[in-house]
Order: sequence, then structure tokens, then C-alpha cells
Amino acid sequence: MPEQLSDVALDVKDLLDSRDGVPGFDGRLGGLMSALRAAAGAGDVGAQNVLGGVLLEVEDDPSAAAVWFERAAGRGSAVGQRSLGHLYAEGLGVGRDPGRAETLFREAAEAGDGYARFNLARLWWGKGDAGTVAALLRSAAGDGIEEAYVPLGDLLAALGEDAEALRWYLGAIGAGDADVVHEAVEVAKRLTDDEIRRAGESSGRPSEAEAMVGTVRPYR
Repeated sequence: MPEQLSDVALDVKDLLDSRDGVPGFDGRLGGLMSALRAAAGAGDVGAQNVLGGVLLEVEDDPSAAAVWFERAAGRGSAVGQRSLGHLYAEGLGVGRDPGRAETLFREAAEAGDGYARFNLARLWWGKGDAGTVAALLRSAAGDGIEEAYVPLGDLLAALGEDAEALRWYLGAIGAGDADVVHEAVEVAKRLTDDEIRRAGESSGRPSEAEAMVGTVRPYR
């Protein structure tokens, strides 16, 4: 369940999410930063996470971001745990520590954070049980984490679960990832027309599935 944000934290988050299309982004952000910092300093967990995001993504200061994510994580925030875990996994602003990252991702995942499940799957990729990694990716993808679609499709295809793999490849194509078309075609070649159409229905991309039927039919 998404964490609730105060008004100032929500205003800054919305601004960050649409920054590429916002005229005068720097000025608008600057006008909100004093209130955001005050809220974070007063213990507003959502503001702490959003401030950490500004410091990391806009000001390119991961060390400062880590301070605020640490505070939020210490208050049990799944977003703070996941964000701090990312810093430890990548060695951004803190010493690289995969073990700490794993612990933080686990805590956030257990609290229901889809991105944490995706990050945990990435951390375990090629190291842990493939079925467990697939389950984490499937859960993240089911929460609408689009970054999980392609790796889940790749893993399912490697496990021989072609019909479900195509479902997620079609989802990725629908989300604008044209680079996965080749993989989708190769998987679809091994499926029947009905299996392709069912994959399209389950992914909400029936038109793309119908086009795929026509694409692969000559290869059978």
C-alpha cells in the first residue's frame, strides 16, 4: 500500500515525477525546498523520503540522501528501506554492502513494496533459486512495476514457461519497450494461436497479440 504523503511532500513528488515537462522546474522546486526540509526535520517520514529523492536525483548528492533515507527507514518506512537498500546495493554515498541491501529490501518487500521485490529479485538474479526470483518478479509486475516485465519474461522463457513469458513481453511492448519485440516473436513461434491470444488477453494487449499471430504464422 502506498505511503501517505503530506501536502508539501506530495507537491514535490508530483513535481519530480513530471520534471521533464515542467517549465521553470528549478524555480518551482526551490520555492518548495524550505518547507520540505522543515517537514523532514520535524519527523515527516514522507518528506524525508522525498527530500532524499531530491538530493539523489536532482542534486546528485547520494551521501546526503542516505541520511534522510536512513531516518525514514528507521521509522519503518518501506520506501525509506527500499531507497536506502538501493544506495547500499550500488555503493552510492555509502560503502557498497549487498548484505545490508538485501536486509533492507526484504523488510520493504515484506511490508508490501513492489519496487523492493523487484530490487530483491535483481540482487538474487543468477544466485538464488530461479523459481523464487520469478515469484518476486511476478509479484512486482503484478503491482504494475514495468521494469519487471522484461526480466520476468526472460526468466520465464528460460524456464520453458513461454505462454506467461509472452504475456509480460506484450506488456513491455505496450509500455513502450520496442527492444523486446524480437524476444516476443521468438517465444510466440513456439506457441499456438490460441495461446498467443490468451497471453494478449491476460496482458491487456489483445491487438498486439493478434498482430503477433500474423507475424509468427509463416514460421510454423
